[in-house]
Amino acid sequence: GVCMIAGLAAAARVQNRQYLLEFGPFTLESRHGAVAPMPLALTLPVDGWLRGLTYELVDEQGERLPPRVLHHLNLIAPERRELFSPIMLRIGAAGPETKPYQLPFFLGYRVRPGDSLLVTTMLHNRTSREYRGVRLRVRLDYTAANSLLRPWSINPVYLDVTPPSGAHSFDLPPGRSSSSWEGRPAISARLLAAGGHLHKYGTALRFEDVTSGEVIWEAHPERDEDGGVKGMPIRYFLPGGVLLDPDHRYRLTAEYENPTGKGIPNGGMGTLGGIVM
Repeated sequence: GVCMIAGLAAAARVQNRQYLLEFGPFTLESRHGAVAPMPLALTLPVDGWLRGLTYELVDEQGERLPPRVLHHLNLIAPERRELFSPIMLRIGAAGPETKPYQLPFFLGYRVRPGDSLLVTTMLHNRTSREYRGVRLRVRLDYTAANSLLRPWSINPVYLDVTPPSGAHSFDLPPGRSSSSWEGRPAISARLLAAGGHLHKYGTALRFEDVTSGEVIWEAHPERDEDGGVKGMPIRYFLPGGVLLDPDHRYRLTAEYENPTGKGIPNGGMGTLGGIVM
């Protein structure tokens, strides 16, 4: 019995793997130097369940860059659609405030060899230092299909406070303001977890059932002394999740407080990323 348990534990460790994506090298000029490489289209060789995402930025010397150099990273399954909008399914995302994340061991997004993946990213250097030979390394944690411990298959969900096919950033007026979008899920699903993304001066992100009047999730970012977003909380609705009913309307709202006294072009953004079953 002891040998069998030890063997199962060893097998479980062996079947937890990583798939590496690397972008670059790039040169990022000082003070608002930006790079938006062409989207990377590939077919995954992975057979299993994606369960986590980490990233790092390094220069030509191998020195790590500040996380804020990453403006955004999106992993998209172009042959599948989102729950709320008829757009391509986003299966992973990260911004400068995103910490490495991993789903609980019993949850994963099922992928098979040959599945299409589209990766988009943007780097933005606000520092006074120029960076050369910059590489973005993205690691996807996954559990192999032949693992003895197989996760339940889940689907990602993505909502944005802007219309699905429009630009995702919007002008930020001075003072307090809010932007929101409403929609219905295409099918019934259960929301198991939610996280989000806001830009500088963001104060809250709220997801609510307009039909019932229930606030499902409200998050307030961790901010630095200048109003920059350092982190966003992730909320799990386990074990049963929250029912998303196709007969109900749902609203996502991003709230901001801009203290500068003037408008900030493209200064606002508000997105929710989560998982459903």
